[in-house]
Amino acid sequence: AALLAEEEANAGSGKVVKSKFGAASTKKKGKKNDLALLEDALVGDAEKKTKEKKKLEKIKRDKEAKEATERQLKEKEEQAKRDPLLANTEAMIGLIDDDNDGPTDGQISGRQANKASMEDMQGTGLDSALNAMSVSGGDDRHPEKRMKAAYKAYEEKMMPEMKQTYPGLKRQQYLDKIFASWKKSPENPMNQV
Repeated sequence: AALLAEEEANAGSGKVVKSKFGAASTKKKGKKNDLALLEDALVGDAEKKTKEKKKLEKIKRDKEAKEATERQLKEKEEQAKRDPLLANTEAMIGLIDDDNDGPTDGQISGRQANKASMEDMQGTGLDSALNAMSVSGGDDRHPEKRMKAAYKAYEEKMMPEMKQTYPGLKRQQYLDKIFASWKKSPENPMNQV
């Protein structure tokens, strides 16, 4: 009993005191009990962890955004190296920021670049200018777009030959034979690739 009385005296009175707002609370001499301290520590740690986690996520997002913009800029520079006319067009319409007034790294821009590229082509007159611009030249990237018209022309050309070679067949049989020969024909745009 003496020990209990001594512990209560050391810990505080512990009696219930009514506050002016009407709530009852246990009054201890400015000290929090162990549960309150533990609760504060746990809540504080959880808040610190969430704040730290959010901060790390924000740093990661910022870093990824910076890398993405750097990647896009690098891709544009590589494309500009491959196609200087496209880079000039983008520079003229303002897609690429040109902070300096003069040409950078020995590159010319705008009208001078277009003139320089045309000088390399050695083109005079309308026909040579069109050939120099290679509007219709170069490798054919979409032969399938011409396939239907090319097949119709091939079919019209081959129908009389098939009728002479195989007389008495029905029309669909002729078309089947023409289509079989079309698959192997050099006139087929898909075979020219």
